[in-house]
Amino acid sequence: MNILVYFLFALSGFAGLIYEGSWARYLKLFLGHSSYGQVLTLCIYMGGLAIGSFVAGKLVEKIKRPLLGYAAVELAIGIGGVAYHPLYNWLTGIFYDSSFVAGLSSRGAEVVKVVLATGSTLPIAIAVGMTFPFIAAGLMRKSGAEVSLPMLYFTNSLGSAIGILFTSYTLIPVFGNHVTLCVAASINFLLATIFGVIGLWTSPVRDEDDVEETAEETHVDPKLPMPPKSTWFWIAAITGLTSFVYEIVWIRLLSLLMGSSSHSFDQMLSAFILGLSIGSAVSGKLLKKDSLVVLSLAQIFMAFFALCTLYFHQPFWMMMNEANQIFNSTNDGYVCWSIFKYVLSLLWMVPTSFFAGMTLPLITIILTRAFKSEAPIGKVYGWNTLGSIIGSAGGGLLLLPFLQLKGALVFAAVLDFAIGFILLAIYRKRFRRSPMFYVIGGVMILPSFFMGFDPSLVTSGAFRAYKDLHPDEKIIVRDGKTATISFHESNVHYYIKTNGKADASMSKDRNHPIEGDELTQAATAFMPMAVMSKPYDAAMVGFGSGMGAHYLLSDPLLKDFDCVEIEEEMMNLAKGFYPWNSRGYDDPRTHIYIDDANTFFLTNRRQYDLIVSVPSNPWVSGVASLFSHEFYAKMRRYMKPGGLWVQWIQTYEFNDQLFLNILKALDVVFPYVSLYKAPEEPDIIIIASDQPVIQKSIDRFKTDPVLVKEFERIHRDPEFFGERNFLFTSKMVSSLLDGVEPNSTFIPMVDNKAEEARFIHSNAHIVQVFDSCEICWPEYLDSADYALRRPDRVKALMDGSHDPFIERALLGYLNSIDTTVQEVSPEWKKFRMQYIEWVRGVPFEARDTNEIYAKVRELVNLGRFPASFTDEFNITEVARTKDYETAANLVADFYEKYEVKDMDEFFLRNAILIAFLAREPELANVLYKEAIYKHESFFPVEKLLISKEIKKLRRAIAMEKK
Repeated sequence: MNILVYFLFALSGFAGLIYEGSWARYLKLFLGHSSYGQVLTLCIYMGGLAIGSFVAGKLVEKIKRPLLGYAAVELAIGIGGVAYHPLYNWLTGIFYDSSFVAGLSSRGAEVVKVVLATGSTLPIAIAVGMTFPFIAAGLMRKSGAEVSLPMLYFTNSLGSAIGILFTSYTLIPVFGNHVTLCVAASINFLLATIFGVIGLWTSPVRDEDDVEETAEETHVDPKLPMPPKSTWFWIAAITGLTSFVYEIVWIRLLSLLMGSSSHSFDQMLSAFILGLSIGSAVSGKLLKKDSLVVLSLAQIFMAFFALCTLYFHQPFWMMMNEANQIFNSTNDGYVCWSIFKYVLSLLWMVPTSFFAGMTLPLITIILTRAFKSEAPIGKVYGWNTLGSIIGSAGGGLLLLPFLQLKGALVFAAVLDFAIGFILLAIYRKRFRRSPMFYVIGGVMILPSFFMGFDPSLVTSGAFRAYKDLHPDEKIIVRDGKTATISFHESNVHYYIKTNGKADASMSKDRNHPIEGDELTQAATAFMPMAVMSKPYDAAMVGFGSGMGAHYLLSDPLLKDFDCVEIEEEMMNLAKGFYPWNSRGYDDPRTHIYIDDANTFFLTNRRQYDLIVSVPSNPWVSGVASLFSHEFYAKMRRYMKPGGLWVQWIQTYEFNDQLFLNILKALDVVFPYVSLYKAPEEPDIIIIASDQPVIQKSIDRFKTDPVLVKEFERIHRDPEFFGERNFLFTSKMVSSLLDGVEPNSTFIPMVDNKAEEARFIHSNAHIVQVFDSCEICWPEYLDSADYALRRPDRVKALMDGSHDPFIERALLGYLNSIDTTVQEVSPEWKKFRMQYIEWVRGVPFEARDTNEIYAKVRELVNLGRFPASFTDEFNITEVARTKDYETAANLVADFYEKYEVKDMDEFFLRNAILIAFLAREPELANVLYKEAIYKHESFFPVEKLLISKEIKKLRRAIAMEKK
């Protein structure tokens, strides 16, 4: 029977960590940052466990059948699990819609947030806390065996360690947060049913036939000196405090080692709990020993192994760095890398959490022996969790900012070491009189005062790619409340990192055109500025390097600028970019707020003409929620009619499906969404509004003296950030978005999949689809909109640089032709390849006056080129006149004469777009199936767009015929 109970209690732990993992996701959405969400979740979860343990400890002696009480508690937890999601939506709806909350200060609104989060979560956590005292009392009354306590700790913690991983990698990615909570509730209902039956069918008193062997439970000599009973409760509390300080510190450190994704956090938590479970199991084997000595040594070794993470942190970064060369950037490689990450978490955390797991069962056993009842169980559990609350809150919000990572770690280790050392020195003479005891203690702890974490190592971002772990650069590192920020100065760059991931950089050479990250930061400012034609107010979410704010503040039309940054250390270290970002700090129009964006906008009680959001990459925990339709819907409230929402997103370490999830989230909130490429960078700038978005005011970049001077300073043309960079609008790709789920805070597709995309180095290829064209997709998808933007693209192509060596080579070959060219000729093949590449950069509008093109047309008319090239050229010539019906007939003839599957991607894109523009879906379908579908140069996202547009065109023609 006991084995069944252990297994079922493991299920209870499994469900319990589903709740904790889910609550962390809900609360980080509400509080605005993953770190705050994790800290508050720990506080509420552990606080609920403490209260529940205290309450159950009082009730357990008064209840005849504690297993029935346990069944009732599981039933209550299940009901709470089912009700949590609608309750959360209701409470957060009240928060965001309440005029009372909107009238509060930012700090007042934060207090209301915490109250609402606690009110929705704490009751269930209290019920979870009541489970252990009830089941422990029921099992002890039934069997009378002390070993049942460590085994209960072990099985429950083991279930928890598995539960958090299963939640992270399976339940939430497949079902979303709400259904995941319902799965946990189903487990609770199952346990309530089973234990209800067990509680009714079994005797409330000990069953002598089911008593475990107690002969092995040799108690120690009761004459051995022991501390007062109340002291043990304080020890339980301090142990809980130090354990959670370790956890908070290690989560921050391991996020620097493994990346700060949601999956990484869940792996860390699982590894920590697994160590606790193993320690609990082992403590059951030591019941015959002197419990005080075992407990004291566990405290000392817990402190020592915690400090070992300081002493020996370098090999972990080296292993992670080498892993980048071992694991292939594939889906299978990601699975292996994830397992490797978990192994690193185990190696880092388990040695310490193993001894931490021994402490609570040992203290519980010491007190149950002293009180000769199960009454202290709930009290010990409660004091321990009370310490855990203080450790999790104090560790994250106080110790890390004030003592930094090393200081917080050493503080907790000294406390643990002091407990073990003092207990042995006072209550066991053999230790007090042993010089070796003091020598070993000094060897364990003294090095920590002279060693530190290597700043270049821990901020290297080794989880992302193979790195030089000790580059020649200056580094400043600060551990803030929400993240570890580092500022780096190399020989050629300044850059700033968040948890080891570079968020912004700037070249030291200011005599050349700006480049790299600075270009993207400038684009988020200048692209929307080109839309604005009258004075406006603006806000920015995230300060970063401050360069985006600096460029936005160069606009004389900007009247007032609010910048919201959640991490104060980011503001402090971004001063390393000064004076190039000086306006972000010094401009009188600037107002900096250290706050969560949601809370700031709610309590600021104003609307803006422009809001710019510059979050980190979506794979970072918590950041994906800033790309959700719920977030966009909230932020639209704070935009004036005609206001602009601007956001950047990278195409590297991402993929098209995740990009479409985000684009769909924008599309369901904003009527008009325009996308631009960040020039020369693999990033996209999104501008959304309730009105059509077009850069109607870009000419002022060339006439306003302030802006003229700014573009001279950055060595870029005033039109560099203009409509030449336009890609498409969300309406253009409406067929592509059909059936795509918007990224949601409750079904977090991007958060769950972005880490894998980062690891396999995939890319969102949609930029290439719309940026590499002769006849372009927007011409077909929305010709009226594209007609307004086309002139800027043409001008950019005409003004662009062309390789003079290629042009001379082409002209030289063309002038040498005096007979019909042989298609198998090596010279012809070389010419054709160079010509196709060259002609991509020559727009239709400029070809009549181009010397090379004119010569090619002349030779085509003379019949000097191979027939296939001549036919291809004639198709393009007819398409230039927009006679798409004739061009489509020529494409059909071409299909009959040649193997179109052998043609290059450039011609095939032209051909299928001609078919679409001529409204010939069957021709498009033939080209798609026989040439494009298996063509390696076409990305899956374009193939999907083609297939959907074929179906859409067929439906439109069928409707017209009706």
